[in-house]
Amino acid sequence: MLAFKNLQLSKQCAMQMSRQFSASALISQKLPTLTEEQSGLPKEIVSGAPPSLSSDRVVRIWKESKSATQSGKHNTRNWKLDWEVLGKGNRWENDMMGYQGSADYMQGTIMAFDTKEGAIRFATGQGWDYYVQEPRQRKFKKKDYSINFLHSTGPLKHIRTK
Repeated sequence: MLAFKNLQLSKQCAMQMSRQFSASALISQKLPTLTEEQSGLPKEIVSGAPPSLSSDRVVRIWKESKSATQSGKHNTRNWKLDWEVLGKGNRWENDMMGYQGSADYMQGTIMAFDTKEGAIRFATGQGWDYYVQEPRQRKFKKKDYSINFLHSTGPLKHIRTK
């Protein structure tokens, strides 16, 4: 810290040199919501997005399901927001490799949110049309290992050859 002769001046200088913002202050601070009625401007102009995103496109809000090949459920925590795929007029096939290409610059963009309400709030705040694809709940049946060895009158449940 710089050494000043006047202590009052040094405190003022230290306040000016300190960080003006911190991440923890932003987390605890409630951010105001800006609506179209308050600003008088369309939401596309405020957000900087092209007008075609809010007028022609629809976003899907969904939650990823558990992978069938893995036992963990880590990817199922967040709600995702992505854009519907454009029609065939915006897609083409590469003649040499057979790959498909697209002129859609939003095709690979997927946003993640902690809650469904947060994703809906963001979509409405941007002026996007959206629909919510609710996840199907898993039906858990409790199974006992001993049921495999109960006597049944029908065909055998497990055929053992050895």
